[in-house]
Amino acid sequence: MTNSHEELDDDLRFALQVTGHTLAEGPAPADSPLGRLLAFADEHGEEALSDQHFEAAIRGTL
Repeated sequence: MTNSHEELDDDLRFALQVTGHTLAEGPAPADSPLGRLLAFADEHGEEALSDQHFEAAIRGTL
């Protein structure tokens, strides 16, 4: 029997596959929105992140 985390992973992978996406393995690319947010958080701390930082990361201006 699988545990709940494995079941969630399977469900997530299926949902992503149906929508034409895949679940990435490994760290986020540095030039991606997530990569930019992680770099900012490493430098300034997670508590410094705000909604504006997420919007800027998506726009590519962070």
